[in-house]
Amino acid sequence: MSTNLKLNKKKNVQQALESLIHVHEVDPKLVNDKNVHVQITMGKKMGITKDYVPRIIPLSSKMTTPSQLNILLVTKDPSQFYKETLSNDANTSEMFKEIISVKNLKKRFRGAKLNQLYKDFDLIVADFRVHHLLPAILGNKFYNSNKKLPFVVKLSRAEKLRFQKQKEECDPKYVRAQIRSICKNTSYVPNNDNLVSVKIGIFGKHTVEEMMENINDVVTFLSDKSKKPQGGVIKGGVSSVFVKSSNSASLPIYERPQEIESKKQLPLL
Repeated sequence: MSTNLKLNKKKNVQQALESLIHVHEVDPKLVNDKNVHVQITMGKKMGITKDYVPRIIPLSSKMTTPSQLNILLVTKDPSQFYKETLSNDANTSEMFKEIISVKNLKKRFRGAKLNQLYKDFDLIVADFRVHHLLPAILGNKFYNSNKKLPFVVKLSRAEKLRFQKQKEECDPKYVRAQIRSICKNTSYVPNNDNLVSVKIGIFGKHTVEEMMENINDVVTFLSDKSKKPQGGVIKGGVSSVFVKSSNSASLPIYERPQEIESKKQLPLL
């Protein structure tokens, strides 16, 4: 691994990941943890509030495929044209467990039924024209702590023109490419904090080497200003990098030199 953060100390990163995998195997408290995350602490807050759009980060070692997930597609009203087009095309005929209009989503899933929706689908994607309506419909179950945020997709390459009615279009190949990208890569959501957490591996699926490659991809993408607006969001440099699962302790793999020096100067309690 090599980045400008000197994550090329492969031994440190490897040891931290191996330790996390071992603890996951022996600690009953972690038995339900499925994913490995990298946590990046920045020198300054990102300063972005109320943003509910996941951004894709390309990875060297892919996460999963559409065929392994139950996927819900939310479209504008009416949904029949999109259902027929995507269901009858070989590129997308088996990609979605359900295709539903935003109006029917609101009508069918309320209260306790939202819990069932949450359990039934691994991934929710929504037409960019209705994505902004979903926080009010899906509520805290999906949006609290960014648990299962819907991804944005475009159903065709057509550009939206102001004050001009557009012909309905749907391009199955284009939709398929977007869904595959969402599934195989990872993502993050901008926030108002100086900490971002990103999934970089799955226990039992990714090797330590593959997770190391993915960590490198994530740190590089978020640090590289040329990747804006999707990437390059780190402000004030990277202070520290950790790996962890949902319920494990955070294991350090990088600390900025001045952070280490400041800790040495702290008085003993």
